[in-house]
Amino acid sequence: MKALVYEGPGLLALREAADPEPGAGEVLLDVLAAGVCGTDHHIVAGELGVVPGTVPGHEICGRIAAVGPDVAGWEAGTRVVSYGQVTCEACPACLSGNQNRCVSPQGLGMARQGGFAERIAVPARCVAPLPDPVSDAVGAIATDAIATPFHALVSVGRIRPGESVVVIGTGGLGMHAVLLARMAGAGRIVAVDPSPGARDAALAAGADAAFDPAAEEDPARALRALARGTTLAVELVGRAATVELGLATLAPGGRLVVVGVGTEQPRLPPLIRFIGTEVSVHGAFGSTLAEIETVLGLIAAGRLDVSRSVGRIVPLDKGPAVLREPAAPARTVLDPTT
Repeated sequence: MKALVYEGPGLLALREAADPEPGAGEVLLDVLAAGVCGTDHHIVAGELGVVPGTVPGHEICGRIAAVGPDVAGWEAGTRVVSYGQVTCEACPACLSGNQNRCVSPQGLGMARQGGFAERIAVPARCVAPLPDPVSDAVGAIATDAIATPFHALVSVGRIRPGESVVVIGTGGLGMHAVLLARMAGAGRIVAVDPSPGARDAALAAGADAAFDPAAEEDPARALRALARGTTLAVELVGRAATVELGLATLAPGGRLVVVGVGTEQPRLPPLIRFIGTEVSVHGAFGSTLAEIETVLGLIAAGRLDVSRSVGRIVPLDKGPAVLREPAAPARTVLDPTT
């Protein structure tokens, strides 16, 4: 089969690879679509320590080609999406249905071979059926670009109708955070990003205002005035400065949900203010398979507008060029079938 193989920092090449075989409890998928995530850009740049020889790609839609031993309930020909990591199913998090908190996960495209290939074998417990109304490309990106902000806003942030919501970082995840906040009935949504393209995408997705923090001498004060009482902020950048900006914009009782992954150390406000205003900070990572199924149901029912979610669909051999370009709010999707 053909696959895109990470060969070292900055090196991604289309190669011939051995066809995978489904083992016990696994299904073999013919990959129909694979979304290009910002994480894939970091992998190819050599920033995440992925071993050369790995096939990236964790946003995957495929058709079951074969089932391995001990697999029940799945048949060849069924369209499915795959969860982005293989979890242990034995730790307390997995046993409670929170597999996004698994203590020993194997990420597709990182610890295991990913979906930038014609075929992939994954455990049957990691796939979910794709509803007929949902396209291959949208199904693929729903597993991360849409399900991750859904988890952050709905499951962790407990968004309520009428809230003033600030979304910091409006790339692929942030644009969908705006869409989801609008669907959930947010009263006012302010999108924060220094990129004009990202701000435009957020406005098109339903934000009431777009804010450039680089254009303000005191961005926290200006953002507070624009947001008019932020009760929920979502940070999707992974920088200390953006986490601190999210905290600074919260009204008393507000919640900050941090999704962005990074190694910097943000500062808390002075404790008298942090405690006295009863603000809270929550981390949010990925989503559960059940949440992915919920998102797919919302899309299939027409409740979530994903018409701007996929920017382009390109053949697998265009992948190296795509990964050299900056990530955009609308996802690029690789199609290994063309």
